Amino acid sequence: MASRKELKKNIHYITFELISECLVYQHFHPDTPVEKTDNIIEQLILHRNDYLARVNKPDGKDNKALVKKHYRAIIDDIKSKTIPLLDELQDK
Repeated sequence: MASRKELKKNIHYITFELISECLVYQHFHPDTPVEKTDNIIEQLILHRNDYLARVNKPDGKDNKALVKKHYRAIIDDIKSKTIPLLDELQDK
């Protein structure tokens, strides 16, 4: 990880790309209920807020190993929570 600033930018980028994906999906699949995409977008925003709060408050500021572990956990959570949301979007 290069810096907290880069991680925050990446979190914003991923979130906005996934929101765009939801909106595009809704546009090309008008038979999909709007509530479904709205729910996924809401979950994405809640996850983004959680990740940003966690980035701002690292565990064990003095111990570099704990800080790395903390940021690695955030990155792993991003991967494990966003892929199921996209899968949920494509399920009918």
